[in-house]
Amino acid sequence: MARVRPFTALTGFAGPLAPRGRPGAFTATAVALVLAGQVAAPGGPKDGGASVRGRTLQIIAYVPDYRVATIPLSVGASVTDLIFFSIEPKPTGALNTRRLGARSLRKLHEIRRRYKNRLLVAVGGWGRSSGFAAVATRKQPRQRFVEELTRWCVDHRFDGADFDWEHPANKREEEAYAVLLADVRRAFGPKRLLLSLTLAPWEDPGPSAYAAADRVQVMSYDHEEARHSTLEQARTDVDALVTRGVPRQKLCLGVPLYGRDMKDRNRVVAYGDLMRKYKPAPEVDEVGGIYFNGIGTVRRKARYAKQSGLGGIMIWELGQDTRGETSLLRAVRQALSE
Repeated sequence: MARVRPFTALTGFAGPLAPRGRPGAFTATAVALVLAGQVAAPGGPKDGGASVRGRTLQIIAYVPDYRVATIPLSVGASVTDLIFFSIEPKPTGALNTRRLGARSLRKLHEIRRRYKNRLLVAVGGWGRSSGFAAVATRKQPRQRFVEELTRWCVDHRFDGADFDWEHPANKREEEAYAVLLADVRRAFGPKRLLLSLTLAPWEDPGPSAYAAADRVQVMSYDHEEARHSTLEQARTDVDALVTRGVPRQKLCLGVPLYGRDMKDRNRVVAYGDLMRKYKPAPEVDEVGGIYFNGIGTVRRKARYAKQSGLGGIMIWELGQDTRGETSLLRAVRQALSE
């Protein structure tokens, strides 16, 4: 979940401003659609999903701490899961929860109460992952972290956690990440908590990490190409994860709700801002030198996820969308319901 601070009330972007550590993609985190039968969370959402041949595709939306105040309660009708961004791991194994204010928690729980959504907390993300290496590679901090995270989720009535370490620097850290996720899985299991794993397409923490996760969310955006998040690239990213052994029904395809400058990669603009300034037609993906996913592309990605047996679509993030007929969240839900 890479992040930069918002340009306006709706401009936040989930994308890093520094190059990643290996070839493949710049990264960001997102909102995801997930297969209900694959998750361990109790009960299950009653609204927001789409039924496809006996399975339910679910829409999971990221809500950063700096967005909660701006989103309407009614978004709960269009999603099945909300992921609150984010907790930051400290090197000691303690949790940095300073961004998760009481007012934000109350609002998210009110959405959950009204619409029966699942509620998860994000762990890490771009600029918030510096403590992961110390936690994952050392037994005592790792044990403390697992215990504190499990207790936090239970005490605050969250349904689980989403992990996004951006990024392990070497093979040793990748292997340690898999150990950490396995430890979390063992702690979460008796509490019936959900564990999701969010990855850049080029990351590969290995089979045991994928097995520990209830879902794997691939950040199929922020590639180095000027058109950083095409449908063709999404197919390639999904195929790469499937080749590594991730079951299709566990995979969620990442979709961005922002655009990136095709020449200046550090310039990112929320979809909502692009709509207000340029009012592009549904089939348009480029305006003012910015490449983004318009309504047509988002619908095609959602149909691809549905038709190819994926768990669903991941989107970063709710505060970057519009409302009404131009909403990309609306386009996703419509495409999954066709």
